[in-house]
Amino acid sequence: MKKILVLFLLMLLLGGCIWKYSPRPGTIPPHIKSVAIDETVNNTAEFNLGQEFTIMLNERMQRDNLLPLSDPSVAHSIIYTTLRDIRDAVLTYDEAEVVKEYRLSLRVDFRWYDTINAKDMMQDNFSDYVVYYSDQYNNTLSPGDQIKREDAMAALMDKLAEKVLVKLTSEW
Repeated sequence: MKKILVLFLLMLLLGGCIWKYSPRPGTIPPHIKSVAIDETVNNTAEFNLGQEFTIMLNERMQRDNLLPLSDPSVAHSIIYTTLRDIRDAVLTYDEAEVVKEYRLSLRVDFRWYDTINAKDMMQDNFSDYVVYYSDQYNNTLSPGDQIKREDAMAALMDKLAEKVLVKLTSEW
């Protein structure tokens, strides 16, 4: 009787561990084995921003190894992105009422499309911002302390790419 009880408890413990650490069923459709990242549509006035965002998403997808990347013509799913509403807004002024900081904001729309079943699996949009300094204020700082618009743009696109991948993985 003790052996049966021990065996039963052992099965419960092992079953609980397997249940706890196994992937949730249905988190990603079983037929989705690859993903393609379509060229980002750039609806801003910033030249090459779409290509830069596409490269960033590809690099992050490869680094995070979420799904194998594939050509759109054979991929099981495709991620579509669109950049919208880029804005530079004055954030702060110095004592002489000269612009000190700007707030650079950008919105990205994304859609994850199932090519096998010809339907959208997910879509959302995100916006974020990064602060950068005016040229005049940057000139008063050492090079290591300066925050230029180009640096802010790279940081902002990185944040938005991260948000896309977090959304993809949090919904699986």
